[in-house]
Amino acid sequence: MTRLDLWSLNIQGDVSRLDCIDGNHFIAVTLNDKIIDINDTYCDRLEDGWREVQTDRDKVLFYTLSQIVYPEFDTPRPERLETLYALVDEPDVVMLRWQGGKAIGFYTVKPTGTEIFSTKERYMMPVVDTAYIRSEYRNQGFGTGILSDVITRFPNEDIGFSKPISSGMLKILKAFLTSRKEYRLRFWEIADCDIDGSQQLIWCSLKRAAL
Repeated sequence: MTRLDLWSLNIQGDVSRLDCIDGNHFIAVTLNDKIIDINDTYCDRLEDGWREVQTDRDKVLFYTLSQIVYPEFDTPRPERLETLYALVDEPDVVMLRWQGGKAIGFYTVKPTGTEIFSTKERYMMPVVDTAYIRSEYRNQGFGTGILSDVITRFPNEDIGFSKPISSGMLKILKAFLTSRKEYRLRFWEIADCDIDGSQQLIWCSLKRAAL
């Protein structure tokens, strides 16, 4: 059993990871000695949709998805610009996608005004920093659902997407922007190492790539 330090998630309790004795096979994550199983159906989350993470249990489910299931079972593919995700910072907004009472994916947003520790710059718009849907639930519209939920939550703002944007997300963005012309001048790719210099309109990048 390995105790986990999840201070940025503000969890009130002890969180531990259980692995087989050989250390190579994940078993479960526990919260105050109670197993929080990512494959369980939770009766208080039977309504399908995106929901902001607030309870300690849901924070543990997010941790399990982002730091265990994604890197260890749906291993990122560098050739598709998929990368490992760092754990969120305290100000980040964390959303879980619930389907049939199960947590099947997440996305995180850095709110407008969030300071970047390394450069002291601040984000000028909300930035979608991470996004993930479990492999068995892909190609069912949940990726597009991320975009629909983001524009609903931030209706009057431009939206940033952290660089690099994966090939899968670019495909979703292309389909979305092809049909939703009103967002073509509102979606931006942004690198946190150089907010002002890196900001590029995603629609323009997609058009250049098609040439």
